[in-house]
Amino acid sequence: WNSYPHPEGQLYFHRKHPNYDVVTEANIRRQEIENRVTGCLKFIDDTILQGQIIVPPSSELFIELDESPSSCAYYFVNHDARRIFWLEQTSTELLDVGTIVSDSHLDTALERLYWVHVEFFPMHMYAQVSPQVVDDLIGVMSHGAADRLTSRSSTFPYTAEKCSQLLQLLSLQRGRTLDGHTLCFVARLWGAIENQRFMTYYGQEHAQLDRLQIMTPEEDMDHQWVKTIANSVLWGIPDKYFFELHELFANEQVFVDQWQTFMTACISEWHTAVVWVRAFQITAVNFNSCATILSCLLSRASLSSALPSILSASGSLATGSILLLKHHGLEDATASFAARYLRAAKSRSIGMLPSAIVFSLPKGLCLWSIVFMVAHFLLLASHVVGGLAMFGGACFLILLVWAALYATSPDEYDHSSILSQILCRWHSIQGDPEGTGLLV
Repeated sequence: WNSYPHPEGQLYFHRKHPNYDVVTEANIRRQEIENRVTGCLKFIDDTILQGQIIVPPSSELFIELDESPSSCAYYFVNHDARRIFWLEQTSTELLDVGTIVSDSHLDTALERLYWVHVEFFPMHMYAQVSPQVVDDLIGVMSHGAADRLTSRSSTFPYTAEKCSQLLQLLSLQRGRTLDGHTLCFVARLWGAIENQRFMTYYGQEHAQLDRLQIMTPEEDMDHQWVKTIANSVLWGIPDKYFFELHELFANEQVFVDQWQTFMTACISEWHTAVVWVRAFQITAVNFNSCATILSCLLSRASLSSALPSILSASGSLATGSILLLKHHGLEDATASFAARYLRAAKSRSIGMLPSAIVFSLPKGLCLWSIVFMVAHFLLLASHVVGGLAMFGGACFLILLVWAALYATSPDEYDHSSILSQILCRWHSIQGDPEGTGLLV
């Protein structure tokens, strides 16, 4: 037996066998462990002999000892074919490789597992792997970088910036003889690429060419009324989050750069909501302090009208703070962690709606606190200047806000609505010839 340390430090053992090589992470230096590994080798050899199985000459056996002293786990790798195999029949369900649509699709899955094996045990086998794998990888990474630069929905697993960094490393190894350290990271990259090819049905009749392309039929969402109510109460914000979460977890795949962009935007929005709510609370406190001095002009009902604003602001502050604490650092999470997070958050009946609603609470409640606070201020001021004047002021304020929203997002509103026609009339009065276009 020869011992080799993996580039990351894990010790493993290798030996030449008459018909194949053998590798294991079991500590052969301990006599009882070596005896168990030897017993496993003898059992495998007897199985090959009895079944008259022909093992390819470039094969390598991996052995992992079980807790039971009389059993072990194993697999073979074929370096020429870049596949793993077993002596007995097995199934994709037992291998847990996912849905298989063809033999070539299965080959892609097995090649991914092959590269995982090479990544784990690179130090003794670099002479058996052709340096051509580096040149091939450079070609794939170059195309992936170009695809990322020219497509917003590329299925390549690495960003253009990451590809550029990796290509610099790979270019240093071009034309050189492979060593164990180089083979380790080359195998890791090939494993990631083969995994993505498997997930996107690379080379199959119906390949996934777009990150947002749905490859399997999706079930209709139950309880649609929940979404309708949530959007009505929270200013339509849950619909935005629901759409973004749905795209983020399309086909239950997560691209780490998309996750990081989404989570960074979420954290920024929650932080902004918390800051604004805090500012509104300070403003309200100062205003009510002045109002208390003029309490002779104000009724108890007027002062109690501040309660909805206080509750909304407190709810926004509480939910925003909780979301910030729970998601701190997740903007730098890995794709595998993000996939686990989203898989756990996804409901079988209503999809990503629960998360969409919770993510919307800080901003939605912040907007309600603004509305209630303005209403509270108008109510207090009505005791001074009169109710009719405040009613006119409120109408003007509502029209001003709606006009600002319409001007910034005209396509989101129905041009046949009364308010749209009012705006159209306003453009006509101002002599804007384009105003009539609003009625089309």
